[in-house]
Amino acid sequence: MHEPDGARGEGAGTRLRRQPRQQRSRARVRHILEAADAILSAGGFEALTVRRLARSAGVPVGSIYQFFPDKSAVVDALAGTYIGQFDAAIEQLVARSDREQWPDPVGTLVDAFAGLYRANPGYVALWSGRHLSPELARADEANNAAIADGVRRILVRQVHLADDEDLARAARIAVVVADALLQYAFREGASGDDAVLDELKALLRLYLAQIVARRPTDAATP
Repeated sequence: MHEPDGARGEGAGTRLRRQPRQQRSRARVRHILEAADAILSAGGFEALTVRRLARSAGVPVGSIYQFFPDKSAVVDALAGTYIGQFDAAIEQLVARSDREQWPDPVGTLVDAFAGLYRANPGYVALWSGRHLSPELARADEANNAAIADGVRRILVRQVHLADDEDLARAARIAVVVADALLQYAFREGASGDDAVLDELKALLRLYLAQIVARRPTDAATP
């Protein structure tokens, strides 16, 4: 998986003022990021200020600045944790696809990622507004590329398609479409508009059917 600098984990970011070394410091950074996530979830990006974050986390403002130079650095670190969850999710789905056959691969994938959106409303608030630094925007692109690579591997296993650049391109296109419509679904409803999610599934099923119709299968795939 891609690991862009400054986009992973609780200390995610070369933009951290100081890396938390001790367990107590790491716990404080986690607590600050959890508070930031709660503010984003409840009020969106504009509601997140350093002073409000300090009040919510129950720490002095100076404790925020001890680790983060500004609000943008907090957002970058928090977004890195979201990206890490999506990375882990696609790897888990790839592993599952090796063990079991899915009656509806498209539905399985859309439901899995819609579940991640529901579990991370702060992610939805952040990405819906595209409040990304240039570094994080690049990390987001790398993350989507990693998800597309996982989708490619899943389609090889589940649909027995030949693994080539055409399939890789189709997987990238599917991820771009899914990314846009998932965000739209969650702008339409806090839990994701079911009608939009159903339309996304229908669209991707049609696209997959076209891919299958025009491409050779991999005869070597069991």
